[in-house]
Amino acid sequence: MSPAKTTLALGILVLLCACQSQPAVGETPALLSGTKADHKELRKKIQDALSADRPVLLADDALTRDSLLVIERASPRDLRHPPLNGRNLQRPETFRLLLDNERCWLERLGDGKRWEMVEASCIPAPGR
Repeated sequence: MSPAKTTLALGILVLLCACQSQPAVGETPALLSGTKADHKELRKKIQDALSADRPVLLADDALTRDSLLVIERASPRDLRHPPLNGRNLQRPETFRLLLDNERCWLERLGDGKRWEMVEASCIPAPGR
């Protein structure tokens, strides 16, 4: 490979690495403090974001140890709407909790849509 092609390939690689999804300036990854009110509001926001007609099941420590949350759709438990080949082929939804000027936001990474966490108390994630 010629030096020009090598330099071009390295330049493209650097640009691709720099394009990772990062919070905007002033925003920091956040965690929930872990109260029942935090969990209740999180469950409601996730349910709204997914347009779920049933309650969403979340772990009690969701977003209390990591600022990212991955939600997979539950497989049907009856034969009325079986998944193809026994698998659920829908992509999981990924959410990130952010703190911006004392305001807490839940962001869906797929489209960047955000919901403000009004009642939940957020703290900056350590090590960020």
